[in-house]
Amino acid sequence: MKTTKEKSILIIAPSLIAESISLKLTSLDNDLNISLDRNDPKVNPDLIIWNILNYESEDLIRLELIKIKEKWSESKILIIFSSEFIKEEDTPLPNLNCEGIILNPQVEKVLESINIILEGGRVFDLNAKYPAKIKTKKELTFNQKILTSGLKQIDSEINNIFSYLNYDKTPKLYKFILKGRLRELITAKSLLIFLWGNTIEMNSNNVFSDSPKSDLKNKDNTIFIKNKNSLDIWEIIYSRLIKKYSSIKIKIDLKNPDLILTGLKKEYINKLLTNILSELNKLINNVKDNSFENFEEEEFISLISELKKNTLINIEDSYFRVKKDNDLISLSKFLSDNIQTIEDDSESHKAELFFKPIINNEPLSFEGRILPLYETESFKLIEEIISNWAIRICNNLASEIFNLCSEYPELRANLINNKLLSTRNFERFRNNINNYNRWHNNIRMPINFYESKREYIDIMDNKLIRYYRNENREKDLRNLEWFQRQVTLIIEIRDALAPQLEIIVRYIGDFVVTILTKIVGKSIGLIGKGILQGLGRANSK
Repeated sequence: MKTTKEKSILIIAPSLIAESISLKLTSLDNDLNISLDRNDPKVNPDLIIWNILNYESEDLIRLELIKIKEKWSESKILIIFSSEFIKEEDTPLPNLNCEGIILNPQVEKVLESINIILEGGRVFDLNAKYPAKIKTKKELTFNQKILTSGLKQIDSEINNIFSYLNYDKTPKLYKFILKGRLRELITAKSLLIFLWGNTIEMNSNNVFSDSPKSDLKNKDNTIFIKNKNSLDIWEIIYSRLIKKYSSIKIKIDLKNPDLILTGLKKEYINKLLTNILSELNKLINNVKDNSFENFEEEEFISLISELKKNTLINIEDSYFRVKKDNDLISLSKFLSDNIQTIEDDSESHKAELFFKPIINNEPLSFEGRILPLYETESFKLIEEIISNWAIRICNNLASEIFNLCSEYPELRANLINNKLLSTRNFERFRNNINNYNRWHNNIRMPINFYESKREYIDIMDNKLIRYYRNENREKDLRNLEWFQRQVTLIIEIRDALAPQLEIIVRYIGDFVVTILTKIVGKSIGLIGKGILQGLGRANSK
């Protein structure tokens, strides 16, 4: 007795590709009821699989998506991009209003995505970092040409029969004969696909990945949200970031540093990053378990301050000892006793921005928009915000470590990069960092505020990189110090005067050109003509 519910699916794709997708999916799951005719009025699918082979315009995709939703308003949508979508590495997939977006997946991933979406979840690939290389199109063999031609003819004949069957004035006897003919054509088509099923694989090469290894690489970029609860979403973000920070091997350039964090030993960089995420996870779970979500702002600031302190203290276990003045002392206790108040970086968001939506299971309020955490855009955004916040806090903690190490060589030998052990290299590194910070804080940062930009730090390709997002910085702009405001004033004056100076320079240039061509040029021409005439007279004499 069948206990599982049949899943109704509509595939929107070119005919042969749709047939291939249907064959592959039904071979793995017999409970799939797949339809390939989007014009059939009886079709009311639970899920629509839309395969996009040619990516030309995101706006066109959005318009088509609106049409699909208007026709099947209750249906969920899974979009599959082929590998031809990829033009360059790290190409972001478009943010579309649908339940799933995946790129060049294996058929097993498609089936898993179908089940998760039908159960109320979301599936999406974050980017196209591991694209499948596009193979050059091979010329069809003789058998493939016959199969393609035969299937196209059958499809054409089936469409003609449907047009007659749907025509009200067609005689009933003729409809009866046509239905018999339709059954014959469908049987013939099924037989061709059954006999030459391997040949039809050529039509799905651009849809499904053939390599399990490549799909495993892409697995980390595929998000399966089974439950829309914010805590479950946080667990996904936490597991992704902790895996990323614990396994990363950061490439460090000590000659041109811009982050003091890079001056630590590599293992301690990883420890700081994983510690702060672990402490944040403990705090979130503790607040949720004890049901005191609505605490005062001062209490929240105190909790975040304690989180920072614990992150630094737990950089080594409590049994780890370092030598100081011929005594062995606990590193954790020393850090705990000497740590100063660690302020937030001005380029990082306040922790309340992501903490409260996670705790209260509510959408993210960002830039005047309400973004549910399970949507693609908001998921990527909150992950970037948390990652940027964590890295910047760790950078401030590293600065605190460097301050403690300045007069403590034994501590320096344990925590600081071996290349910075000498006093000269140590102080040179600190001076380079201080110079960068002065330039950034006094010049670059006010300009970012004025241009409504926020600087993010992330780890990509084993490197700490900086990038920018456009965000409202009016509040930060009002809180600038006097010197920083003068920088923005200079930029404003430049923007105001530059167009006027451009016009003046252009007019002066036109005037000079006129003088040189019309007056000076003619004068020189007349003088030259007179000289030539004088030479002519002299020669004639």
